[in-house]
Amino acid sequence: MLVDKITESIYPFQVFVEEGSKIVGDLEGVSGLTIVPILYGPRRYIDARSVDSVYSVLRDLGVVDNLGVVLFSSGGDIDEAYLLATYLQELAKKSLVFYVPRYAKSAATLLALAGDETILLPIAELGPIDPLIYDSRAERYLPLQSILEILNLLSRGDMPSSITNAILEKIPVMQLGDYKRAVEHNAEICAKILARRMLRENPEKAEEIALKLVSYKQHSAAITLKDALELGIKVREATRKEAEYLWRLHELWVKHIVDYEELIPSEISEPVEFKFTRGLVLTVASSEVVEKTTNTPSEY
Repeated sequence: MLVDKITESIYPFQVFVEEGSKIVGDLEGVSGLTIVPILYGPRRYIDARSVDSVYSVLRDLGVVDNLGVVLFSSGGDIDEAYLLATYLQELAKKSLVFYVPRYAKSAATLLALAGDETILLPIAELGPIDPLIYDSRAERYLPLQSILEILNLLSRGDMPSSITNAILEKIPVMQLGDYKRAVEHNAEICAKILARRMLRENPEKAEEIALKLVSYKQHSAAITLKDALELGIKVREATRKEAEYLWRLHELWVKHIVDYEELIPSEISEPVEFKFTRGLVLTVASSEVVEKTTNTPSEY
């Protein structure tokens, strides 16, 4: 849920908003873009809830001429990412640019390719968009191909049944479905996103890139700036000034959001979102703090 007042209760959040807002303002100055940060903490994924929150914030922005999205995300639900990518494409009349200071992996890669251009720092990475499934017990997304490989290994019967059963209990078998169709689906929506802006004049190239992005052997593979150029993605390295502000924002992000998330045990954490400049931060906080913040009576 959007809880803007959470920044008053959690000091690291307050510092991030105050200092980060200045950095975003400086980035707007050197880029000439309307900058919208969409920042997912390590324990938050692109899902229906998060897309609702992004829409709640950005609907006030409206359509702009030149939009720049600063993206931090390890991925999530590919179909929700597609919805968000389509929405962001409609918000920019002229140009849509995605900045990736450090990483935009998996479904977030689909988002990062929704613009006319993707801008990376030298150590930034994109990732493959092969199918994932969400494991509610582990509270994270798992590569479908890896699970299928485990099942194939178990089918050989080389392991004791007790070990096999223990492994099967931890695998969300009912969600596996048809892997081939899942791969084709991801490739299809990736090609659509690329063909609408970045490769609108070359839909065949969009399909070619999409097929490559779903065909990596390892889901965690890093797609670097050089790799992206070789694939045919319209990507460039950030200018010196862009890099200065993007890296300062990244360092601030790690110090005040990522490090804070690591202090909160998962069993007492709750997802929370708050506005940040024209965009938002999606992270977690302790359930107790969230409850106190949301139950605070209004002064009016």
